Amino acid sequence: MYRTLKAILTVLVVLGLSAAPLCAAKLEPTPDKPVTLRLGYSDNPTWPDTAKIPEPEHAFAIVFKSYVETASNGAIKVQLFPSSQLGGSKEATEMTKTGTLDLCIETGNMGPFFPEFQVINLPYVFASDDIAWWIFDNSQFWKDLMAQMEKKANLVYLGMGQNGVRNFTNNIRPIHEPKDMEGIKFRVMQSPVFVKTVEALGAKAIPIAWPEVYTSLQTGVIDGQENPISVIAYVGKLYEVQKYLTLDAHTWSENMLIMNADKFNSFPENYQHILKIAGIHGARADRAAEAFMSRVMGLGLLQEKMEVYAPTVEQIKLFQEKAQPPVIEWLKGEVGAEVVDQFLASVKEAEAALGY
Repeated sequence: MYRTLKAILTVLVVLGLSAAPLCAAKLEPTPDKPVTLRLGYSDNPTWPDTAKIPEPEHAFAIVFKSYVETASNGAIKVQLFPSSQLGGSKEATEMTKTGTLDLCIETGNMGPFFPEFQVINLPYVFASDDIAWWIFDNSQFWKDLMAQMEKKANLVYLGMGQNGVRNFTNNIRPIHEPKDMEGIKFRVMQSPVFVKTVEALGAKAIPIAWPEVYTSLQTGVIDGQENPISVIAYVGKLYEVQKYLTLDAHTWSENMLIMNADKFNSFPENYQHILKIAGIHGARADRAAEAFMSRVMGLGLLQEKMEVYAPTVEQIKLFQEKAQPPVIEWLKGEVGAEVVDQFLASVKEAEAALGY
């Protein structure tokens, strides 16, 4: 049923909502003849009706929409498609790449589209969120990587929010050290680096699209999964079908706003500038919403509903020593040692700049 509905919605987007050709002459939107951009994402639009704050991707989307429409005096409208209406993150990314969808907020699925992107998902590589943010906001490495993504994947980077740091949950046993992972079946996102990370820790990785995760846990198709606290607590309510949570923060996870490059480049420079600035503001809203949902609201809820364990510094080092080297070597084989080494150097640069 879900796949059928998703297919119908996709056809509606193609036939009913695609008003402007992607590779035509420059668009000249005006308040009298506005251009509508379609933005898809996975989080739910529960705020302000049924939630205290917006879910992170929804915060990203509503701030982006508000800024674009206001700064363009209504010449550009943004139509939102939350709750995976047009498919999960992977499907939305594919639609954005091909131009069926104008924009999406992508999470953990860039590997098949632009393999070099997976460097940011290396396990236990960021000691803190602000190190990741410094790279995205300040480093030449990131600017160069995003320029490559536009050329190779036909996707323009508009802003980096945060899906959170990912933690393991399961129904089999508490996980304190890597040896506790053995034999457990974990759902992972549909990107190779996540599969390799879980396998390096001795568990079994099963890629499953996000809309199917709750049912898969409920029916025992999988034993566990890995997600940020905000997703476990509020977006997915996974505490209803999971017993144990380990706060190991193994992977930093992105909410990245991307736009079809042909559509972006069809706009005059003044409107391109508006889209870029809107992406910056939206990303900041996403980061703030995720931090509040995870570090304040979500953690308190999960401590009531689940058995929560925070590994010690020594135990985290065991996880890092087991997972990081094989995943780094694998990724070098996939994308080349140069981009991986440049990324690791940018991490050191960020740590130095921030005083770590």
